[in-house]
Amino acid sequence: MKIRLCAFADEGGTTIEEQIEALKSNGINLVEVRSIDGKNISKITEDEAKEYSAKFREAGIEVWSLGSPLAKVHIYTPVEKEKAKAMHLCRLAAIFGTKNIRGFSYFTLFPSNKEKRVVEKMQPLLEILDYNGINFCHENDTMLYGGRAKYLEILLDDIPSLKTIYDPANFIISGESPDVTLAEFAGKACYFHIKDATGKKVVPAGYGDAKIDELIRRLDRDTVFSIEPHLMFFKGGAGFEKYDFKTKRGRFDCAADSIKKLLTENGFVEKDGYFEKNEG
Repeated sequence: MKIRLCAFADEGGTTIEEQIEALKSNGINLVEVRSIDGKNISKITEDEAKEYSAKFREAGIEVWSLGSPLAKVHIYTPVEKEKAKAMHLCRLAAIFGTKNIRGFSYFTLFPSNKEKRVVEKMQPLLEILDYNGINFCHENDTMLYGGRAKYLEILLDDIPSLKTIYDPANFIISGESPDVTLAEFAGKACYFHIKDATGKKVVPAGYGDAKIDELIRRLDRDTVFSIEPHLMFFKGGAGFEKYDFKTKRGRFDCAADSIKKLLTENGFVEKDGYFEKNEG
């Protein structure tokens, strides 16, 4: 069984050169592109995408997903705006050579009576991605409709082509039980975002309540772990002295090392760009 490591490289550096260096130094050959040079992926032009794509390829880095903000808007946002964004992202995905676009399920204050509206507004976005052969990979982000387990289950039932990313930290921050979410969604995930949390605070993988070690033990298939550090407010402490948490790169290196440590402790061996389960 193999796990390929990916990362939101904009948390390792702002420029594409800094991002490539952060990835290569940590032995990561996949990237989830969210922003480059401070510009969100949804705002990047096709010409810029061609330039960035060539640089990633030259460095031996594959674009796994576009970490887009698709449907990360209020439920009353006109759907035409999100449809235009979806079409642009599909064109970028073709340039970057990926079949995955990360997306969301709308902000709504009262989700219990918004099922029909959310599904209706997501369907045309799914249709655009489906037509272009792209996966809509839904992230269970906090404060959005699909951020809670019971609503995410509704979405997956109502929209068969919707893929789900399992983000363990987001579930913790939303007040969900990791035992419940692991049992319900880990096996359905198209890939995983790797960050941990205790209460409302994001911490390195293995140092929170998200039971990432149990997630690793439950795996029964090849998959991708996309590292999303989010350690802006983590101060470190004993055992973290070598990382400078005042810098992007220090936080990024810590996040990468933390998940590698968990994988190693659970019987995985690091190879060239991936981890393989040591069955012996």
